[in-house]
Amino acid sequence: MTSFLLNQLYPKAVAGLPLLDTPEKLAASYLRHGASRARAEAMIGRHIALSGLTGFVTGLGGWLSMPVTLPANLAGVALLQLHMAASCAVLAGRDLDDADARSEVVKCLLKTREGEPNTEQEETLSRVTVKLAEKGVRSITKATFLWGAAAAGRRIGGRIARGVPFLGGAIGAISDAFNTRIVARHTLDTYFPRTSEPKVLEAHDETETV
Repeated sequence: MTSFLLNQLYPKAVAGLPLLDTPEKLAASYLRHGASRARAEAMIGRHIALSGLTGFVTGLGGWLSMPVTLPANLAGVALLQLHMAASCAVLAGRDLDDADARSEVVKCLLKTREGEPNTEQEETLSRVTVKLAEKGVRSITKATFLWGAAAAGRRIGGRIARGVPFLGGAIGAISDAFNTRIVARHTLDTYFPRTSEPKVLEAHDETETV
């Protein structure tokens, strides 16, 4: 499996991102917030929200701006997802300078619903395809909105038309937040599998009984 691009972005994510700081500092602020998985779930909400914001901002442009907005979106969301996975890794006691920990973090972005990880090329192609589909949906919906604006008359139609530029942003926000939720689920299952905590509780109960 090759993950050249994600490995290039990894040091930037570990060095810290605006509004999130470094994974170590972010994880440290969640060390006393209940069970491990619950702490991680509370922490990653910020990454999901910021991914949605990134999708909104980069989704405002049309087809002509895609050569600029598409790479910015892919890199920006990937950085947030790497930071999210790295923060969970720290919360689980991993050392981010360790090569195995780095590989584990990167793999969180490449996992699929079937469990077998994509190659980075497959994952990149999948994300680009989604973004192109978003633009297609936006174009079709925009044409429908404008037709509805014309049919609604000048006054009401003007209000509808003013909302059209934000349509692409809304689609991008929903898409990127949803994608980050999928990565978050893979990350949580990697570092805090649901079956691990009940076993700890059972062992604890047994010691109390003895």
